[in-house]
Amino acid sequence: MELNHIKMNIDTGLVLNIGYPMKNSNAPIAYNSLFASRNMNMLMLPLEVPRGGLSDLLSACRTMNVRYLCPTMPHKGDIIPLLDDVDELSRVFHSVNAVKIDPDGTSHGVGMDGRGTVNALLAAGVKLDGARVMLVGAGAICGVIGVELSRQGVKELEILNRTRDKAQAIAEKLNAHTSMKAAADTMDAASLARGAERADILIQATPLGMKGYGADYQDLSFIDRLPGHATVMDVVLNPSVTAIRRKAMERGLATVPGMEMLLGQMDAIFGYLWDVKLTREDKEACADALCAHLGVER
Repeated sequence: MELNHIKMNIDTGLVLNIGYPMKNSNAPIAYNSLFASRNMNMLMLPLEVPRGGLSDLLSACRTMNVRYLCPTMPHKGDIIPLLDDVDELSRVFHSVNAVKIDPDGTSHGVGMDGRGTVNALLAAGVKLDGARVMLVGAGAICGVIGVELSRQGVKELEILNRTRDKAQAIAEKLNAHTSMKAAADTMDAASLARGAERADILIQATPLGMKGYGADYQDLSFIDRLPGHATVMDVVLNPSVTAIRRKAMERGLATVPGMEMLLGQMDAIFGYLWDVKLTREDKEACADALCAHLGVER
């Protein structure tokens, strides 16, 4: 039997990409492309698991010898209490997206969204040590992004969010667990403009501008306030060139697309789950396959 060019047999390792809903999941396209190109006898399948179903799922995985899970929303935090071993800061920031289950049933989890972000920035040649970063959005991935930025020597992080309290909670945790100075503010026009003026790097980590989301930034004038050396990263995967990234490109600023974050995250996950180091050629082929599937240009 062949599926996506992967020959399946009794030894094929299953990787479950779990979330709810999963209609728009793109991860299996990317992972299965890499499994095939690297001759790994693995297959990722998307699986919808409603909230409340994780305990039964983990029991079934142990019974069926399914050893790998890649949780997405809303399970990145919900799965943590059910695992035997979780990276400390992934637990603190309620974000796990790579799980492996040992043959004896012991489960281990870690969050790789932050490493994906940092890997993408470093691959683009962005200097993080000593940098000031403005992070727009305070969703599930923002805490672990902050952790990884701090590990790379980022000096200051300002988190802007529609509701300031949510950003403040993340900032307080980062101040307690890292040496980086973190602060919070709302993402109104004045705060965005003020934050942009002192930012070396802007990371757009909201779903604004994402295909199918139905909302985007109404005012991008804060991009004009960024210094000329600044880099703008957007975590949105589709479209590749979002409105905020287009505005930055028109200004001549360096930009990093969401695709690079996905590839950087996969690099970290392949290393953690299978001790595999992806080459640039691996990642380029994966990106091409995913772009062809989405119908977008890189």
